Amino acid sequence: MPGSIQSIERAAAVLDLVEQSDRPLPLRVIAQDLQLSKGTVHGIVRTLVDLEYLEQDPDTGSYAAGPRASSHETVELDGNDLRSASMAWADTLAAATGFAVLMTLLHDQEAEVVHHVFRPDDSPQVLRVGERLPLHATGCGKLVLAYSPRRERILRNVRLERFTRRTSLSRARLADEIERVRRAGVAVADGEFDPDLADVAVPIHGRSRSSVAAMAVLGPPESLLARDGSPNPDLLTELRHAAAAVIRVLEPGR
Repeated sequence: MPGSIQSIERAAAVLDLVEQSDRPLPLRVIAQDLQLSKGTVHGIVRTLVDLEYLEQDPDTGSYAAGPRASSHETVELDGNDLRSASMAWADTLAAATGFAVLMTLLHDQEAEVVHHVFRPDDSPQVLRVGERLPLHATGCGKLVLAYSPRRERILRNVRLERFTRRTSLSRARLADEIERVRRAGVAVADGEFDPDLADVAVPIHGRSRSSVAAMAVLGPPESLLARDGSPNPDLLTELRHAAAAVIRVLEPGR
């Protein structure tokens, strides 16, 4: 089977980035965020302008979504829709694993919890819906950052705050980890936000590559992770099964 076509992937990434931005983007910003040369990006944006998927401001030279891009209805993951679609499967996942389950979406430079299922025991727990989690110190934060078309810009500007002795404040290390997340499709944090907790997260994809939520299980590191820090294989299988089920529920609304 033939592989992906790089030029189409790059054009799609440019479109995702421009459409997700709240302002027109200059060529240099697009090139920086996508880690491409200005010459490569210039050829892509000129073609997209000619095809009316982008338009260029004649005064500033910046690029915004054009009429052909804007004419298509864009359906991003909505917190309420995501919560409704994931409710049964998140409950099942919590019951099967014994751990709490979180669903998060990227919100500015944080991960917002849109659904939370308590771990199935009688210990006191606090509902975390609406809580904002750091992107650099949680698995569900790293996951939504990894799939964002704005990840390069966020990586340059996000505040790296220390929460525990395990919290990394290295921007370069975070960038490397984000690339590993994109390759593996799973993100892990081990005692980086709360010293007693780890979380393992996998993606739930919306219509576009940039429309991604995180589904994560939260619990003691010794229960979630192997000695080398990788996710427990059985747990990861359960998590991916639940995420795939949520994606199937969302499909009719895409």
